[in-house]
Amino acid sequence: MTKQLRKKHLQVWSLLAITLPVMILAGVLGVKNPVVTGSLFQPAASTALPLITHSVEKGKYTVHLRSSADRSQTQLEWINKASVTNPSALIYQRDGNNKEIDGNEIIGRIESKGIYRFFLKNDSARSNHFFLYDIIHRQIIDSINF
Repeated sequence: MTKQLRKKHLQVWSLLAITLPVMILAGVLGVKNPVVTGSLFQPAASTALPLITHSVEKGKYTVHLRSSADRSQTQLEWINKASVTNPSALIYQRDGNNKEIDGNEIIGRIESKGIYRFFLKNDSARSNHFFLYDIIHRQIIDSINF
């Protein structure tokens, strides 16, 4: 290495020794703290109605059919004990003996571990039969009959 090349080499390394720590510190200080407002994977659960009229216990989840004291409102409560293996799971309320998606009413979507509550329409023609449907694989995962 020549004398002139050694001098340039020293200047470059000296400049890097000063600027690299400054750049790293500026990068760390420039990152904003994330705002956490609760669970990122599911919306906040609505308040539960007081009376449990029916209940079904399955391996990975529990399902309650709740109602108000005067029976004017009905609510489906789905409690996942573990994350669902099918991330595209939808809950449908079965209309009669119809096992197809068309004609049945979608109640909601379940995802990760947690509590999901869905208000149901008070329609005497509706049955208390629900099924869990995987929209990607287009198959019924499970059915719940109260």
